[in-house]
Amino acid sequence: MRRKIPVTLTAEEIGKILKIPNERTLTGLRNKTLLSFIWDSGARVSDVINLKPGNLNIGKREATIIEGKGGVDRVIAFSEYTAGLLKRYKEIRPKGEYFFCSFYKSNNPKAKKGKIGSKMDRVQLYIMIGKYAKRAGIKKKIGLHTLRHSFALNFYKSGHDLIALQKLLGHASLRTTEIYVYMDSTDVLEASDKYYKKRDSEARDIQKRIEDLEKQIQDLKAEVR
Repeated sequence: MRRKIPVTLTAEEIGKILKIPNERTLTGLRNKTLLSFIWDSGARVSDVINLKPGNLNIGKREATIIEGKGGVDRVIAFSEYTAGLLKRYKEIRPKGEYFFCSFYKSNNPKAKKGKIGSKMDRVQLYIMIGKYAKRAGIKKKIGLHTLRHSFALNFYKSGHDLIALQKLLGHASLRTTEIYVYMDSTDVLEASDKYYKKRDSEARDIQKRIEDLEKQIQDLKAEVR
């Protein structure tokens, strides 16, 4: 069965997207914090919108995902940078059941309308990431799950093993996690580069020997005359 390679973003591309939200506004700070949290932890969209304040420990820089996909609990981590954003956002967020929550009733007809402080809607989030990506000049077709894939590939390429990545992502099967092995083309590209450089070098040596032989033949012909 064909396995589709997911789209990923480079750290530079993600950096461009994170510069777009205006963190001086309530919505901008929430969105930037949410995006940074996913990029740092590899959390699913469902993990983020269901995250409750009591399951987040900013001081320890970790969050406990309760009953994630497949009903599995797991612990994820994040950086000091994201911890700083989370702390700032925590101070201004409306009091409610969910940590990342709505600040207003959505005007989007496709979204589920809720009161201030209610759970965020997936449609609202996908519209948000698409808007930011476009403004950042990213031409790839992406969604919030793209940040999760980008985290996973970056984590694996940093030298971490698949078992650790499987636990962080909450995959029930290691086979699902193995896709990032195929996505990591670093070794393949390096090996190919060495091969072509060696082949081209040998080809240049052969060409030079041919040219030297042709010159010797021409010199001999000139002497005979």
